[in-house]
Amino acid sequence: MNDQLNKRQYSAKRKKLLDLELARYVGLLTEHGSPEKVILFGTLATGSVHEWSDIDLVVVERTQLPFFQRIKKVRKLLQPKVGMDIMVYTPEEFDRLCADRPFFKEEIIGKGEIVYERAR
Repeated sequence: MNDQLNKRQYSAKRKKLLDLELARYVGLLTEHGSPEKVILFGTLATGSVHEWSDIDLVVVERTQLPFFQRIKKVRKLLQPKVGMDIMVYTPEEFDRLCADRPFFKEEIIGKGEIVYERAR
């Protein structure tokens, strides 16, 4: 029983840390970038945070950079302090992936949370 309590307490602390980092990331992305949309997915989005949880993000923005250079640019901007998986797609790439890939439909669109969307 004590182990369960410790795990819950640790998960709550981990969630608070991840939430703070997520807010910092969104602030940096919107201040120094031009995202159209930022989507959180994974355990933080579904509320099932555990000791190994990280921040999983999809950033949708107009860019001419090749895929891996986009990720490198964003990681350099964010300088993550916790584990982070990030994917950066153009709006057209994102729409195509949502139409063609079940993972995008089920996990990112279905269970994900839009944490930022530019006003139109």
